[in-house]
Order: sequence, then C-alpha cells, then structure tokens
Amino acid sequence: SSLLTGLSIVGAALALAAKESIENLISSFIIFFDEPFGTGDLVKVGSIQGTIEHIGLRSTRIRSADKTLVTVPNKQMVDSQVDNWTRRIERRAESKLELSAQTSTSKLVALQDKVKTALTANKDILRSTVYFSEISKSGKILLIEYFTAPCAIEAFSQIKEEMNLVFSKSMEELNIDMAAGSQVTIISDAGAQVPSSSSII
Repeated sequence: SSLLTGLSIVGAALALAAKESIENLISSFIIFFDEPFGTGDLVKVGSIQGTIEHIGLRSTRIRSADKTLVTVPNKQMVDSQVDNWTRRIERRAESKLELSAQTSTSKLVALQDKVKTALTANKDILRSTVYFSEISKSGKILLIEYFTAPCAIEAFSQIKEEMNLVFSKSMEELNIDMAAGSQVTIISDAGAQVPSSSSII
C-alpha cells in the first residue's frame, strides 16, 4: 500500500512535469511556424520589456532594459499578448500643451501655425496633426500628434527632444504661459497645514 502510494505521487509529479514540458515544446513549434517575433526584436510581454536574444524549445530569453536576462516559458509567450515594437511601421509621439486660460485666440492660432510649420519642416516626421482639443476655466489644451519611421529609441527620443524645444521656444516668443497646476500646501514646523496661494506651473 505504501509503495503504491509512493509510486502514485511520483507518477503524478512526472506527469505534471511532462505536461509542462510538452506544452512548452508545442508552443515553441507555434512560435517557429507563426513567427510573431524573432531574435533581435524589441518586445513587451506583460511587465517584461526587452530584446529577444534566444528562442529555444522550452523557453525564450529576453534581455531587459536593465540588462538582465529574463527567461520566459514558451507557453507564456504564446498565451500572453506580445507587443512587437520592432515590427511597427511607424512610431507615434504626442505632446499636450496645457496653456493658460488667459491665452488669446490670436496667440493660440499663431502658436498652432508655428508648431505645424516646425513639424512639416522636420524631415524625420512623416505626418502630424495639431488641433485645439479642449477649453476649460483652468486652461486651453493644444494637442500635438506626430509619427516617425521606425527607429531606435535613442533616435526617437532625440526627435521628441528637438520638437519639445521648438514648442517651448514658440511659446516664449508669443509670451504664452502654461496653465496653473494644483495648489501648494506648506507644512509648518509645528505640523499644521498652511494652504498657499501660489501654484505649480
């Protein structure tokens, strides 16, 4: 009786291990034939983001942004939603300029024209849209959206920095302020909360 019980436990453990191995093996064939990603692709799987270094029969190894090597079972790669950033056809950037409510319509239109001209002049930007998206008592929002060709994150960040500097300079030239943020609360030495009339810009 004890021997049969022990054999049953060992058999169940072996069956479970074999089940997981077979599932990962089948998943590896799905990856090889379907090719949702390949070695060298930049992907995001759940909370894991990095470059695929190796696709094996049991697991896929991903080099994360922190330069650590993450091993993901192939079954998880197949069952999870994989965002393959390398195979995108364009890269999208968005800037939301929250302007002061006191910004005049003429200044808003002038800023919009400056932004459109700068986006059109940039050879790295394929297409763009600039529109006055929202108005409220706290401010006016100019929404800027533009797309570039697929490129490395370093090059994409450089393009975004260049455009943000253009947006900032255009606002300075037109003397346009950003919308005021939330109120600042000052904590005194005694521990009491003293509200301040100043605001965060």
